[in-house]
Amino acid sequence: MSLIFLAVGSTMLYFGAEWIVKGGVSIAARLGIPPLVIGLTVVAFGTSLPELVVSIIAAMEGSSEIAVGNVIGSNIANVGLVLGLSALIFPISIYYNNIKRDLYIYLAGSALFVFFAFDGRLSRFEGMIFFISLIFYVLLSIRHPNGEETSSEDRLDAPMGRLVAYLIGGILLLGFGADLFVDGAIFMARLLGISEIIIGMSVVAFGTSLPELATSAMAAYHKESAISIGNIIGSNIFNILSVLGISSMIQPLDSPKSIMTLEVPIMIGYGLVMILIAKLNQPLHRIASSILLAGYFIFLYLLF
Repeated sequence: MSLIFLAVGSTMLYFGAEWIVKGGVSIAARLGIPPLVIGLTVVAFGTSLPELVVSIIAAMEGSSEIAVGNVIGSNIANVGLVLGLSALIFPISIYYNNIKRDLYIYLAGSALFVFFAFDGRLSRFEGMIFFISLIFYVLLSIRHPNGEETSSEDRLDAPMGRLVAYLIGGILLLGFGADLFVDGAIFMARLLGISEIIIGMSVVAFGTSLPELATSAMAAYHKESAISIGNIIGSNIFNILSVLGISSMIQPLDSPKSIMTLEVPIMIGYGLVMILIAKLNQPLHRIASSILLAGYFIFLYLLF
């Protein structure tokens, strides 16, 4: 039953996020909002919606360790699994000058998480600081863009009524899907005697990373490297500043101190590795992408 909940929930999360992003992007474009602003708001926030909704529901159901594990695990999966797998499909070019600002903002956000979570808890005040930092990041990106725009593939040529239906349908799918997914994860953790933090970092993190995986893999297939890499870094920033920020503002989160010895260092390590691979000869060699992917599976092995 837990596996059915997880399967149905992850499917609803994927399609819910896709409908919200496509509907939101199309509506914003119809209203004359610049593509860059759409990408920095609707798309970036939309692909992080599964993590956000799952984390909020988990926190409200008293499983805040799933909420924290979901963010840490998703950030690791986005680099190790999503980038590694996408770069294996087609070579991806990562240009350091284009991503260095956002990459250092991500590392700064990770450091802020370590500072706040060192006492084993994320308070409402700390969540507010995360959220305020998110607002500053979005404003900075709008005022000083890196030149990246959203893909035309994210836009739908449909009547406004249908676009609004996509948006509402996506929100409903996301809400119900997240509820099923969290219930399935909690049941599985208790049934197998595995801690909720581990389930959050593995099963839940993989499920909520499905939109990023699909987006980046398809972008790599169409040889749109900027979309792949921008999707990954942007999602990681939103996961920390938005997901942890909003979740802990609604309900303070417990963050086990044990994750500071393995899981959090791996998350930060993957961020530092991205600086290294961005300075290598491009496009990213398949050996490098294979190492990223192998690192993710080693992480899962160590986790269990």
